[in-house]
Amino acid sequence: MFSAKQPRPFSWGSLILGILLIVLGCVSLSHPDKTMHLLTILVAVGLLVRGLFELWCRIGIQDFLGFNTGWLLAMAIVDIILGIAFLFFHNFGSTVIVYIFAFWFLFDAIADVSLISVYRRFHGTGWIVLMIIFSILQFIVAITMLFQPMLSAMMLVWLVSFYLIVAGILKVIQTF
Repeated sequence: MFSAKQPRPFSWGSLILGILLIVLGCVSLSHPDKTMHLLTILVAVGLLVRGLFELWCRIGIQDFLGFNTGWLLAMAIVDIILGIAFLFFHNFGSTVIVYIFAFWFLFDAIADVSLISVYRRFHGTGWIVLMIIFSILQFIVAITMLFQPMLSAMMLVWLVSFYLIVAGILKVIQTF
């Protein structure tokens, strides 16, 4: 198909997308409050779409299979209520998102520590010590996020911004 010696055509789409992602990453870094606001809106829209989809699935399951899906209805209602709350109460939405990430990091740190005995069977002591150190760091970050929600919001914005910039650089590299 393509040999290593054949020149690949220049990709304007990758270049434009890469530059756009880099610019979005830089803009989000320079406006963290607006970035967090936008993230809250995106999560709200996602929750609303998911809730409506769950309602649609429930109707289909009930009509075609005859199953009563109370849990699906409950989840749809919770998703729709949270989506509406996030849309109209941005501070509430941002706070919930921050705490979700904090608990996610905390549970992940606990899970990593609980798996150390399993990894000990496959890896040497050096790796286990490294895993313990990183798990402790992860635990500290999670606790900090729980008690410093503003710092957590900034970290979340930095992660999104960093991702956009890195993805943009990769797209620019793919251009050539």
